[in-house]
Order: sequence, then C-alpha cells, then structure tokens
Amino acid sequence: MAHEFIEHLLEDHEEQRQMGEEIRHAMDLDERKELWEEFYEELSGHLLGEEASIFPFLQEVGGETTMEADKALQEHHVAKLLIRELQDVSMDGDTWLAKVKVLDDMNRVHIDAEERIHFPKLVQLCTPDQLDDLFEQYEEAEEEAEEEETI
Repeated sequence: MAHEFIEHLLEDHEEQRQMGEEIRHAMDLDERKELWEEFYEELSGHLLGEEASIFPFLQEVGGETTMEADKALQEHHVAKLLIRELQDVSMDGDTWLAKVKVLDDMNRVHIDAEERIHFPKLVQLCTPDQLDDLFEQYEEAEEEAEEEETI
C-alpha cells in the first residue's frame, strides 16, 4: 500500500479528472458556475500544496529530477494564468468554454506525468517520515489556499 500522502494526491487527481469532465460538458450557466467554484477550489489548493511540498523537495535532488520538477512548476504557472483569465471571462461564451477545456487538457497531461514520474520518485527517495513531513507541508498550503481563495 502506498503512503497516505501519495494516496491523497491520487485521490485529488481523480477528483480533478471527474470535475474537468463535468465542467467541459456543462451547458447550463448555473451548473457551470457551481462546477467552476468546485474545480477552482480543488485545483488551486492542490497546486499550492504541491508547490509547498513535493516540488521543492524534488528540486533539491539534482539532475533530471530537478528538471522535471522545474517543468512541473512551469505547468502550474501556466495553469494559474488560465485560471485567472477564466475568472475574467464571461462563462456564457465560447471563449470561457474553450479556455476551461484547455485548462482541463493541460491538467490531465500534468497529473498523468506526476503519477508516472514524480510520485514514484518521491517513494524512491523519501522515508515514510519525510513523506509525512511533505504531507504536512502540503496540507498547510492547501488550507491557506482555502482561506485566501486566490492563487
């Protein structure tokens, strides 16, 4: 069985996949608004949690691991830009739907890479105590994101 931190991250990813699928197909404006609020909350907390925990750890490893972590952080940066743009575009237009589809597509590629590259690397490099510490850092950043409601 995987460490509870890895399990938590995998559960977050599955939620993001489901939410992304739902929001892509939401045609009713009220449904879009409700789904966007849920997706935004889930995604923003997850992004900030990872940025406070796993990626700083992986950046310190060096070599290809550092490069992969840097790449993932750039993907987070682009996702945040899209999220900010989505907040400024009318949800009842085609532009909003196109942007949300791009965000979902990018996120799917990103989380697939995390599951394939980053999580196994964390399990390989970390002791259970280190994973516990990373999980604590993740949860603290996730809670701050919920309180601030902005990324």
